[in-house]
Amino acid sequence: MNSWHIPRRTFLRGAAGAILGLPLLEVMAPRSARAAAKAAPPVRMGCVYLPNGVPNVAWRPEGGIGKLTKLNGWLSPFDSLKENLQFISGLQSPSNGSHADAGATWLIRPCPDNRASQSGSVGETSMDQLVARVVGEETPFASLELISRAQGSHSRSLLRSNISWRNATTPVPRESSPQAIYDRLTGADTEEVEGGDSRRRSTLDAVLQDARDMRNNVSTADQHKLDEYLDAVRSVEKRMGTLAEETQAAARAKAATFPRPPAEIPEDHAAYLRLMFDMIVLAYWTDSTRVATFMLDQAQTNRYFNFIPGVEGMWHALSHWRDFSGKTEDDDGKTFWATQEIKFNQYLEVIKFHHEQVAYFLNKLNSIEEGDGTLLDNSMILYGSPFADGNEHVSTNLPILLAGKAGGKIKTGHHIEHPEAPAEGMYLSMMDVMGVPVHEIGGIDTALTIT
Repeated sequence: MNSWHIPRRTFLRGAAGAILGLPLLEVMAPRSARAAAKAAPPVRMGCVYLPNGVPNVAWRPEGGIGKLTKLNGWLSPFDSLKENLQFISGLQSPSNGSHADAGATWLIRPCPDNRASQSGSVGETSMDQLVARVVGEETPFASLELISRAQGSHSRSLLRSNISWRNATTPVPRESSPQAIYDRLTGADTEEVEGGDSRRRSTLDAVLQDARDMRNNVSTADQHKLDEYLDAVRSVEKRMGTLAEETQAAARAKAATFPRPPAEIPEDHAAYLRLMFDMIVLAYWTDSTRVATFMLDQAQTNRYFNFIPGVEGMWHALSHWRDFSGKTEDDDGKTFWATQEIKFNQYLEVIKFHHEQVAYFLNKLNSIEEGDGTLLDNSMILYGSPFADGNEHVSTNLPILLAGKAGGKIKTGHHIEHPEAPAEGMYLSMMDVMGVPVHEIGGIDTALTIT
């Protein structure tokens, strides 16, 4: 057993082309010090986009600049993660006041002088894709792009629905179906069953014999890791099947008034977002990719959040909280609010709802042991928005959060400030952390300290 060794890029394989990546195991450990250094857990980068802005009052930690001691109430979902976070205040970048321009160029900034919405060009390649071109050579997929299924007007807007760009005019295809992402990562297949529906073949079942053979040749510690990992994969498979069945049942019950959604999109929006985050965790854990982006919703989204207790109306309308009449062009013509304060608090409740989903993602990463730390320790996750106050479309003092230690390259647990500094400088630093030094982005060539 002690003499057996397998490479880091070993996969479990099964019938019909099924393939499943593996977490880092002891049996993959290299035999020389030089190889060991090279085989340290890789650093993953993620960019999670929040549309419609976050007012400073709901973002800035209460403890001031320095060590993170206290978050505000709206940031409470992140309380248990304070030691893994770094808030960066003061950053800014022009957005020309447009949702389309601000969203499409969030990872490029600033917007071209003639505006992307008018020129059809975002200016250049997005930061995540510059990284993917380099680190993506070491993984099956260079990058993974996710977005929640659009709702309302602007659903087909190219600029409002893409933050990852191969070049100035070509976005990277993104995916909104958890099962499609899972199939892409695992090579899962479908089979036709009675009634014309399709039933997903279990990738885990397909590779189970290969997994058993491997288990007989690894240490007790690796057996435990392998069992834990396979249990997690099985859990995801079961959740996807259950959620699809629940969605179909709900759709049938509402068939007269509500269009039937695709089977793989849960009706419960929180469950949907968490399942999408699970796919990123799975991709990172198996080293299927080291670069992922997730638009929690499209820019200027008109999704209704009436499922949150005490909230009424669409997210974009709520972000324009100063007008509570319900009669502006941003409103639906049937929702209104009694006071400005009520509408503002509902806007913040929607933001907090999304904080809860991102906190779920970070905690999931932090629960998985890898090397001398966790998957979160070996990640660098950017979370933020291209606007501060959504009502004003303000792009100064942007809401910016970095989570994870990037394999020890970032010192977390702090709130730092770069007054009126361009956000592009942070992107340069993030790319440097990923081992992809870039001279300039968005016309900015000065990196900022994030470590």
